Amino acid sequence: MREELTRLTARWLAAGHTSADVHEHVLRGLPGAGTPVQRPGGLVRYLLREVPPRTLPRPEPSTSPPGPRLSSRLQGARECAGGAHTQPMLFRPVADEVLCSECLGWGPQGGPGV
Repeated sequence: MREELTRLTARWLAAGHTSADVHEHVLRGLPGAGTPVQRPGGLVRYLLREVPPRTLPRPEPSTSPPGPRLSSRLQGARECAGGAHTQPMLFRPVADEVLCSECLGWGPQGGPGV
């Protein structure tokens, strides 16, 4: 019986199914809880006798541009093009500005810098 079940499983794997596919198929074919199984090997043989064609999940079309995605907190942020920062500085532009308020001459309190 073991050799026969091994051959049946090998047919599934040769058709492109994974061991997880075989396992899920057998689990779906088991009777409900409390139902006695008189010949478990025969049941598994019955469940594995037909090898369905392997269907791969279709990838969903991507609507986002290629490249790394920003977190929702950083959506709309832009890197400051000014040279006043030792590290890259992200800011939220109001219009098409490329400099943060600090580089534009505005202080951290929101008024003109001194």
